[in-house]
Formats: sequence, C-alpha cells, structure tokens
Amino acid sequence: MFMKSHKFYNRLDVLKNFLHIMDIRPIYVILPAILSFIAAAFDGIGIGLLIPLAKGMVSDFNFVKEIPILKNFITLFSDLLPASLSTPNKSIFLFLVVLIFTAVLLKNIILYINSALSSYWQVRYKRNIYKFIFDRYLSFGKLFFDRTNQGYLTMVIRYSDMVINMLEVFEKSANNLFTLVVYFAVMSIISWRLTLVTVLMFPILHYSLRLVINKLQDTAALRNKYWTEMHTNIFNILSCIPLVKAYSREEETKKVYARIIEDIRQLDFRSARIVKLIEPIKEVIITLALLFMVSIVALLLAKDKPSEISIFVVFFYAARRALPMFNVFNELKASFAQAKPPLREIAKLFDDKDKFFVIEGKKVFDGLKEKISFVGLNFSYIKELPVLKNINFSIEKGKRTAIVGPTGAGKTTIIGLLMRFYDCPSSSILIDGSDIRDFTLESLRSNMVLVSQETLLFNDTIRNNAVFGLNREISDSELIEASKKARIYDFVMQLPKKFDTEIGDRGVKLSGGEKQRLALARAFLKNSDIFILDEAMSSLDSTTEQLIQEAIDQAISGRTAIIIAHRFSTIRNADKIIVIENGRVAEEGPLDVLLSSEGKFYTYWHTQKFF
Repeated sequence: MFMKSHKFYNRLDVLKNFLHIMDIRPIYVILPAILSFIAAAFDGIGIGLLIPLAKGMVSDFNFVKEIPILKNFITLFSDLLPASLSTPNKSIFLFLVVLIFTAVLLKNIILYINSALSSYWQVRYKRNIYKFIFDRYLSFGKLFFDRTNQGYLTMVIRYSDMVINMLEVFEKSANNLFTLVVYFAVMSIISWRLTLVTVLMFPILHYSLRLVINKLQDTAALRNKYWTEMHTNIFNILSCIPLVKAYSREEETKKVYARIIEDIRQLDFRSARIVKLIEPIKEVIITLALLFMVSIVALLLAKDKPSEISIFVVFFYAARRALPMFNVFNELKASFAQAKPPLREIAKLFDDKDKFFVIEGKKVFDGLKEKISFVGLNFSYIKELPVLKNINFSIEKGKRTAIVGPTGAGKTTIIGLLMRFYDCPSSSILIDGSDIRDFTLESLRSNMVLVSQETLLFNDTIRNNAVFGLNREISDSELIEASKKARIYDFVMQLPKKFDTEIGDRGVKLSGGEKQRLALARAFLKNSDIFILDEAMSSLDSTTEQLIQEAIDQAISGRTAIIIAHRFSTIRNADKIIVIENGRVAEEGPLDVLLSSEGKFYTYWHTQKFF
C-alpha cells in the first residue's frame, strides 16, 4: 500500500513540475472554469424554459405570467409585437422560443470563446514544454548522449504532447461537470424521485466501464513501448544507411521495421476496439435507464395527471443528455491511464540521475597564463572499467604538446575532459593553478577550439557551418582568408552557390577530406587561445596534408597547441610528446629525448605506426 502511494505521489510531483514548466497561471484555470459554468448556466436556462413551453403547448401559457422573473419581460416583449401576434398565448410562446434560442446561442458563443482561449493556451503550453525539453537536454553531460539513443528526444516531445492533450480532457470534464449539475437541478425541479433513480444509474454505468478502462491502460503501456522501439529503430537505420546498403541488409531491415509496425497496428486495433466498446455500453445502460423511468412515469406518476406528460418529456430529454456525462470520471481515468506511460518517461527527464551534469564555477577564464596541469587524473565511463589512471603531465602556454599512443589508450578522453564534455574529479585538471571546475563553461570553451577526427557539420550551407558558434560578424574577406588557409577555397569556388551551397545531413555531400578542411576553416575563424587537434588530418591525402600543415603551423604560432596524431608529420615540431598507454602516461619529453631513450615511443617511431 505504501509503495502504491509512493508511486502515486511521484507521478503527482512529475505532473506538478510539468504544469509549472508549461507556466499554467491561476487565471488560465479560473477563467475557463467560469466560462464553462456560465455556458452550463445558459444551457440550463434553455432546458428549464422547455418546461413552461411544453406545459403551455398542451394547455395554455397564462401560468407563465405568474412566474416572477418572466412576467415583466413578457409584458415588454408583447408591446414590441404586431397586433396579430400580441395575444397572450402567441406572445408568450414566441417569448419562450426567443429566450430558448438566445440561451442556446449565448451558450455556444461562450463555449467557442472558451475553446479559442484553450487552443491559444495549449499552443503556448507546447512552446514552453518543447523549449524546456530542449534546454534540459542541452544541460546534460556528453556521457548521457553517449549512452542514450538520439531518437529518444523526439519520443519525449511526443510524450509531452500526450500529456498536454490530457488538459483538453480536463476542460471537457469541467464543462460536463457543470452541465451535469445544471441538468440535475432542472430534473430535480420536475421530479426529485426520478432524479434519484437517475443518480442510481451512475454506479452501474461507472463499474460496467471500469474493466474497459483497465484494458485500455494495459494497451497504452504496451503501445508506448512499441512506439519507442519504432522511433529508435528508424533513427538507427537512417543514421547508418551506408552500412545497411554495404551489407545488403535492406530486406532484413524492412522485416524488422514491418514487425514493429505490425505490433503497433495490432495494439492500435485493440485499443480502438476497447474505446469503441465504451459508447455501446453507455448507450445500452442509458437506454435501459430511460425505459425504466418511462415505465415509472407511465405506470405511476402520470397515471392521474396526463397533462404532466409533456413536462416529463423535458425530463427525459435532460436525462438523455445528462446520463452520458456521468462518464466524466471514467473519461478522466481513461485519460490518466493513457497518460501514465508518457508521464513515466517524462519523469526520467526531471530526474537528475544518470544525466552526468558537468559542474561549472563562476570564474571567467580569459586565456592561459602559464600552463594546464593534469594531477592524478582518474576517469571511467563505466565504474568497473577505468579509462585513465593517475594521469600526470602539464601543457605549457604557447607550446606544442603532442599526445600519442595506441587506439583506446585514452587520448581523446583527455581532450573530452579538458573541453569539459565530461566532468572530472575535483582538482585533477588545473589551469594556471585553478581547478578547471571553477571556471564557467562558456568562458573556458570560448578560449579553446577543437578539430576532431569525427567532423561534425550541420545540414546547412558552407558559410553557416564555417561561422557557427562565433559571437561576431564574419566578413566575406575573413571567410575567404580562412578557407584559403584550410585549402578549401578552390573547391568552394567550383560550386554553383559558392559559400551558400547546402552540404546535406552531416555534410554528406562532401568528401571526408573536404569535411575536415571545412572544420579547419571554422577553427581558424574562431582564433582561440588554445588549439586542439584530435586526428584532424586523418582524412587528408599527403599533398593536402602538407599544405594544411603549413597553414596550421601558421595558425598555432605563439598559441598553446594540443595535438593527437598518428602521423609523424604532425608531431615532428612538437615541444613535448606525451605517450599514453593503457590509460597511463608511459613516457614524455621532446622528440629527440624520447628517441634516444629507446622506450615505447622509439618502438612506435621505428615501426612507423601509432596504433
């Protein structure tokens, strides 16, 4: 019992956070409730006026003049009518018809205003929650993205839509609840006994639909699972199309996708069948209830008062409209049932567990003054598998430091920690004696530029990719100069739209070498104090590499450069070489010292490989 209560309050906390993020203010709840109440009141007026209308049509309308609220208005209305319609019965009849029409018209106008306001606010809610989700995602550490399928983001947005749609159900439920109260007031005026019979129908209607709602909840959970699987599968396929085609796995991939789609189809059909059961069950129970009440009226209440039958026609009309609204509680429950799986997924978004936030401080880093020190640095992506073990070395300002070693030794991890993609232990990386965690992420990264082996490009133009992330206007002359340094200018000039050429998703329209040269042009434009090259020339041919190396030498002259490379040409001019093996510093020093010591680096050098 405690566990169920605990889970309930967890979901309630998630819902509260969700509502807070959407910025739902009291007026957004109070105003729709007031409008719903007014609309229900006009609906009740319309139904209530059917009583004197029906009663007058089987006798006469003189009794209406005795109704305190109406008698003055009837006199005024009669004076406005022509002589041929100013007789009591005709004028009162027309008066009631006009009032009923006016009440219905006002009710629908108010409902439309309420719906329009709700639509406006729901669009606003979606904007707020979409923004929050995206902002929240960007706050997570890179390790979260390393472990999470990227297609999951689209699913969370879809989950938020499902929860927002639940607000529509609340609005509808509020309308139904107010209307139900008004209808029961009218019905009680006609016959409180029959109204009591109607109320007794509620438990029957409620419990007969309870099993259906539970089935709907189970189906919703399964459907949510398969939808997540489908989105994950789609993202994996589309992001690895070359691999799928290279291994001729199109047919197998189609079969996997078709299986998931078929599972979703079956669940959708099952869900539709369950939902479609609700209306027939309601219809049968409501019809039985009405027939039962008609029988009571026919046998008992109207036996001695046939003139009152017309009034009971109004009662049955109100009861027929009121009974389906009894389902308001089941509709709320069904809505909660369908929203429960999405809420469960959204709860993971609010939870800070396994989000791997990178801690930042308040100090502003305005450039390296002396050196970067790695002091007893230990790090692991998974606790049981340490990647870096007691790393100790320093990078001096204005010097070129090369980091070499076999694949998987931890070289790129060191760069990831320096760029603050991952959080490091306290005081394990020092910049000019200060803990790297004390600096703001923005100021730190603005003074570093990274060109990695994995070239990251947007589905945008060459120009926009080159100037991405820069907080200043880049002139055409600057862009041309940077592209010439990166040896990509001649290629760009051959394109029909030059720098405004779209390069496709992840730069698919460019070769590997062209991608890396574009990334280098972007790095030259950033012009940061600390220049980091992580296998930045791995996709370049030897001729282009030589030209690029000259440009890099010019760009990093007088700057602090950190170079990870397998090729000798990129480390020959390094002031210091750090050799990493099995997550540890195997040796370090200038090129000539390492060669003379005939250690690990000597072996790599003479075998002509660093892998």
